[in-house]
Amino acid sequence: MCISFSKYYICMTIARLNRTKEYLKHKNYYMEKIYTMRDFADMPEANIHQSAEHFQKFINQFEKDKSYPYGFISGSAISRNMDVIDYYSGDRVPTVSFVSSNYLGLSQHQKVKDAVKDAVELYGAGTCAAPPIGGYTDIHRALEQKLARLHGKEDAILYTSGYAANIGVFQNLFNKSDLVLVDMLVHASIYDGLKNNTNTKIYGHNDMNYLEMVLKREQGKYRNLAIVVDGVFSQDGDFANLPSICMLAEKYNAMVFVDDAHGVGVIGDAGSGTTNYFGMEDKVEMVTGTLSKSLGSTGGYAAGSKKLIDYLRLYSRSNTFSASIAPPAIGGASKALDLLIEEPYIINALWENTAYLKKRLSDMGYSIGRSESPIIPLMIKDDMKSIFTARKLFERGVYVVPATYPAVKLRNSRLRVNVSALHTLEDLDYFCNTLADVDQEYDLHLCAN
Repeated sequence: MCISFSKYYICMTIARLNRTKEYLKHKNYYMEKIYTMRDFADMPEANIHQSAEHFQKFINQFEKDKSYPYGFISGSAISRNMDVIDYYSGDRVPTVSFVSSNYLGLSQHQKVKDAVKDAVELYGAGTCAAPPIGGYTDIHRALEQKLARLHGKEDAILYTSGYAANIGVFQNLFNKSDLVLVDMLVHASIYDGLKNNTNTKIYGHNDMNYLEMVLKREQGKYRNLAIVVDGVFSQDGDFANLPSICMLAEKYNAMVFVDDAHGVGVIGDAGSGTTNYFGMEDKVEMVTGTLSKSLGSTGGYAAGSKKLIDYLRLYSRSNTFSASIAPPAIGGASKALDLLIEEPYIINALWENTAYLKKRLSDMGYSIGRSESPIIPLMIKDDMKSIFTARKLFERGVYVVPATYPAVKLRNSRLRVNVSALHTLEDLDYFCNTLADVDQEYDLHLCAN
């Protein structure tokens, strides 16, 4: 009996050492040279073909242990359960998914899908025209009015994506006579909209002391002074300090713009977003957002005063020179907005799932940062561990994406876990248990971070 137990113990120890060796092999491989996307962002001596060839070094470095995290293809509806096609093997892998921002599961709601079908029958598959030249239908207008009411604004304008909305707003409302103060963690589309177009100062995340110092110093020097934030920040999952921001804006005669892509459908009365949640609707100049997250569709928008919206309709190039959103997407988003009011239990289910998963992860000793929303950053703070962990979870049927530099700061990598109202407690438990198994099996010591 003792001999059998000893053999078993030795075999288990060897197996564990081999698994640890697998991770160390992964880590040592990357320690040879870790390429990030930053290495390929600016290569002034290379032409476009040489740049593309050089970029293959970034992809090829993952080949040895087949851990490239960004090449998966979805082989089914984007929902809590997804078939994902493995980048390397081509196999179709069934997973529990935590990657999409389909927070309420409305992209799969039967009433939303029925509304999409109705829009196809009435308006066809697409408009094939920009809004000023025939691409602006009555259902586009009706959706704009719904979005304006959602945010307590006079009017709204649609764009083909949330990215296009931020480009359209910030490229056209501000110029070199203005100063825009930007929270360092806002979405990339805001940076792109402001780039080379106006004077921009970046302040530390939710750092109200620094923000006030800059406002006080720059007051009266520019035509317009503005503050731009995300309502809910997309990587850390925390909220903008809107009450303090709006108070400072009023004190120093600045305007406030909020990108509420991750707030709508999640917080506020009937999912009406961050400005409603904080009671700041009348203090915010304009809200930009998307139809592609809680509303389960595709497209973007901006909501504000009628005069500003009228101005953007003709001067916003990403609206004027782009075919409008396809009618099926409009029909689906419009019905999704109705469901925020008609079926409020969906939002409640989202928050119940969020609270459950956060508590389980915290009780297990994992760090979830400062999240206040269904975006849960599982902090690992090591790019190689994040990539390795995501791969091993995928091999066990859990689909979650690592967020590494440059999506987040160096030494601040994490697994970005998105919770949905559609997740079951079994899904959430499976994620936690599988994470613990991978952590223990490969001696990753994720809890220590």
